[in-house]
Amino acid sequence: MKWEKFKKELLSLNYTVMLLPHSERKPIHFKIPVWVFGLVFFLLLIFTGTCLFFAGSRYRLAEVQKEKEELEQEWIRLTEEKQAADEENELLRIAQEAQEEELKKLEQEARDMIQELNELIQRENEIRQELGLTQDSFGQGAFETDGEDPESGDEAMDGSPRASREHMPYSYKMDAVQKMASSGRFESLSTDSITILMEDIEGFQSIQEELGLLQDRLAEKTAAYGEYMGAITAKKEAEAEERVRKEAVRASIVDTALSYVGGPYVYGGSNPNTGTDCSGFTKYVYEQVTGIGLNRTAASQSTQGHPVSAETARPGDLVFYGSGSISHVAIYIGDGQIVHAANSRKGIIQSDLYYQTPVKIVSILDD
Repeated sequence: MKWEKFKKELLSLNYTVMLLPHSERKPIHFKIPVWVFGLVFFLLLIFTGTCLFFAGSRYRLAEVQKEKEELEQEWIRLTEEKQAADEENELLRIAQEAQEEELKKLEQEARDMIQELNELIQRENEIRQELGLTQDSFGQGAFETDGEDPESGDEAMDGSPRASREHMPYSYKMDAVQKMASSGRFESLSTDSITILMEDIEGFQSIQEELGLLQDRLAEKTAAYGEYMGAITAKKEAEAEERVRKEAVRASIVDTALSYVGGPYVYGGSNPNTGTDCSGFTKYVYEQVTGIGLNRTAASQSTQGHPVSAETARPGDLVFYGSGSISHVAIYIGDGQIVHAANSRKGIIQSDLYYQTPVKIVSILDD
């Protein structure tokens, strides 16, 4: 009963639709049942909602696609930068190994040179001893007095035993021969005695020539040794000066970072005088002090330089923080302290190294 009443009173209602009501012609009109009108309205509502949903989804999908392309480009750029940094680090490592190898070679050559010089000096001392250039027991009057002929007995011309004359230094033999020649005493000597004296003279001259060659070699080796030692000294001095220079650069980085403590934090900023974020702060300090261009974000800066441990970290190194991924960077100033652009509330501050757990520490300077 109720359904029949509902059907009669509500579902049987009609809407009259008139087309061209103000036209001179007879207007067109027809009736639409109320349930048909409701159904059409409901379908239009569904259609409109569906269209809006798909339009919004398409717009969002376009934005996501755009973000994906930007991330892919950023990833490619970071990969290229990392590859370039790795290649540069490899070249620097090879150059450093070559320098170390060259230094070891120079030091080895210097040690060989010292050993050769010692051998030459020992040989020269042996020749000097053989020539009698050291202190001896013979006087200046050798061969000046008449005596028995060397072939006639055990007494020599100067009255000394024959064995002593045989071991007499060549320098005295030469003096004696020259004196005998000037006084005409060769006439009183036998042919065998003159032959022995001439052999002594020739042997002395031969040893003198060998000594001259050895002295020339000694002078040449000494000069070469001096050149090697000079090269080693110059190289070590240059390395020491470079170490001092890099330590001064690190100290300047620390002083510059500390000078901005208390400055404002501005997200996306890159100037600590007007406001900067963490990576903008490190980038600004490094460019001002060293001229090195760091990447813009903390994550990309972590790919530069070479990693170091917390125990070997030095003032001027970069310390990175983050949960899951790197999102913050600071400058290590030594003694377990850092300087960083913390946030908009604190600004640029000095903190303990372990105020958060460091994710990574890198040294940008090549030392």
